[in-house]
Amino acid sequence: MKKSRLLIVLAGLAVVASGCGYSTGGEDSTVTVIEATPTPTPEPTPEATPTPEATPTPAVEMAQTASGVNIIKQSGTYYAVEGVNVRSDCSTDADIITGTLVGQQLTSTGVSEDGQWVEVSINDQTGYVNAQYVSTEAPAGAATAGAAAQTTAQ
Repeated sequence: MKKSRLLIVLAGLAVVASGCGYSTGGEDSTVTVIEATPTPTPEPTPEATPTPEATPTPAVEMAQTASGVNIIKQSGTYYAVEGVNVRSDCSTDADIITGTLVGQQLTSTGVSEDGQWVEVSINDQTGYVNAQYVSTEAPAGAATAGAAAQTTAQ
């Protein structure tokens, strides 16, 4: 009886094993290969960099002299590098308003488009000096000449 039970159990195992897809590798066997598709790693979305607002370029203010020379309005300080005549217009033929001393400080209100003339404010008048006779840097000894000009004016 023990032998018969053992035979029954073995026969049952053989039936179960063949029904579970157990194969010996013969012609009827099939192998299914499943390829796994990798899941892409999401990349972080870059943050948008704000575009800075453009700084508006100020409009160039222009004026025109009586002789038709265009003056670009801008403030500045110039010094006479030698005695120079301050004229009523941008021309060596224009009337002389006054003269300057070497080193005298001049308050500029503009420059001609071609850079040849500097518009200055002197003695409550607007005048023009030739740019070759003035500089934005004070010449050596300008403090002494400026002090002498102020003393003479008083």
